[in-house]
Amino acid sequence: MSSSWIDEFRAEDGSIDRAALFHILPYGEDFLFIDRVTKLEPSRIEASFRVPADSPLLRSHFRELSIMPGVLTGEGLAQSGAVLVSQHLADAREKFLLAMKVTEADFIGVAQPGDQIDYEVELLKLGSRMARLRGVASVAGKTVAKFAFVLAIAPRKELKEALTRRRGGPS
Repeated sequence: MSSSWIDEFRAEDGSIDRAALFHILPYGEDFLFIDRVTKLEPSRIEASFRVPADSPLLRSHFRELSIMPGVLTGEGLAQSGAVLVSQHLADAREKFLLAMKVTEADFIGVAQPGDQIDYEVELLKLGSRMARLRGVASVAGKTVAKFAFVLAIAPRKELKEALTRRRGGPS
């Protein structure tokens, strides 16, 4: 694979840890659903997330049965996909990757606190304004979710300005 700006965040074994992911993705601690990228190829990524036992979000999802919300498992797949797509963007730091469309969402199982969710995402098509991807999330080798989705590639400055105008603030 040719050199990518993401390479500066890789460890010797090619992995990317959680601390480095904060430099790649625009999320804060409470909304990053990837702990580690174990494999990053031109059209495929493998990543994982340990479902935290102490998450207020999980305690509130089903009060009597603590499970990871399926849509957040899908978010982890989308975040993995964003890392995958970002490596192809020369100006990735000037772009936001936003969920544009979910074309398929199958919830097959659940992840519970303490479980490790393994994500595998494949890049199907990459254009200048969008990327089409497909992913599978599994726990202990068993599929818990399958998603097919589209990420929009939007210039940060233009998006911020448009949202500011929409709120009626200064641009």
